[in-house]
Amino acid sequence: MLWVLFSLLAGFFVALSDALNKKHLGSEGYVKMAVARTLGALPFLLPLLLYFLLFQEKTLYFTPSFLINVLLLLLLEIVATLFYMKGLQISPLSASLPYLSFTPVFIIITGNLILGERISSVGILGIVLITLGGYMVHLSRLKEGLLGPLKGLWKERGSLFLLITALIYSITSVLGKKGILLSDPLFFAVFYFSLLSFMTPLILKILYPLDISTFIRKRKREILLVGGSQAAMCICHMLALSLVETAYMIALKRTSIIFAVLLGWYFFRERHFKLRLSAVTIMFLGILILTFGRK
Repeated sequence: MLWVLFSLLAGFFVALSDALNKKHLGSEGYVKMAVARTLGALPFLLPLLLYFLLFQEKTLYFTPSFLINVLLLLLLEIVATLFYMKGLQISPLSASLPYLSFTPVFIIITGNLILGERISSVGILGIVLITLGGYMVHLSRLKEGLLGPLKGLWKERGSLFLLITALIYSITSVLGKKGILLSDPLFFAVFYFSLLSFMTPLILKILYPLDISTFIRKRKREILLVGGSQAAMCICHMLALSLVETAYMIALKRTSIIFAVLLGWYFFRERHFKLRLSAVTIMFLGILILTFGRK
């Protein structure tokens, strides 16, 4: 059951990274938040990458299939990161991140199309409960009607951006699993996220007028805090993904929503804490079903 531990740790570290990013760098804008999230992880991942490249024989994975897979991942991940950081910047942590709970639902489709994975009926029940919990996080909008929590997508734009992120992540998660199958779990985690950490700032600098060197000098400590927690998430994410079907791993990683509600209250004293905590309890029930009800 190591995949459970790694998935939970990935969920915690992604929530911590988001909370630290919003708290310390939210005023800098979503593009610089994206730079911090990626570039900040590079100092922690680069030594591991050099170790693999210099001292391990299992690094001859650079086949055309592997490189094409990585290129697609990079492009999609950069787009997703911009949506993610914009949503995180403009909306409360506990009101935006819950929409990532829709990723497992999307993965039911993408996992089947790309990898031919099958989800048991019990697994689907767990995913439905997690998604229901994501709906209930916005239950305070129920006074607007049954679809009130969903209408919040238009009123709380950050929620919409995170839903788009969830859709993109349903593809990148499956492509990440494919990358693991074409290489090695830890090598792929270190190689891919190191490459992402290096390429994202370069591409964003082309697309946006960024003075990255000045940003790094001014906010080095905050960037390393965000990047360090993000690097820890990267390793746990790929290790878990190598041990279990994609939909199960991502669903369990979505305990980040639970941690987001707790950290949102701790750091920002966000509203509707009790309601959202009740909602994520339903999500936790779904997680228990996913963990112990698998065939």
